Amino acid sequence: MPKHEAGNSASTAAELAALADTIESCRQRLAALGLSRAMAVRNDKDPDAGDDMLSAIYEAERGLTNAHRLVMRAARFGR
Repeated sequence: MPKHEAGNSASTAAELAALADTIESCRQRLAALGLSRAMAVRNDKDPDAGDDMLSAIYEAERGLTNAHRLVMRAARFGR
């Protein structure tokens, strides 16, 4: 691999790693929001009661978990 391509791959991998950190930070924030929301809407009389916002938060968290995994995978190709 030519030297300029190796350098470009390294900088791309570093940028991907930084993005992965940001994604993980956002995922953690969503997890905290989900926990807070789950506690707020808890209904002991109907524990299976759904909450659309909570469901959407969990879905977004799963999406970010998957995005983090995929970005980390892409970063590993730059090594």
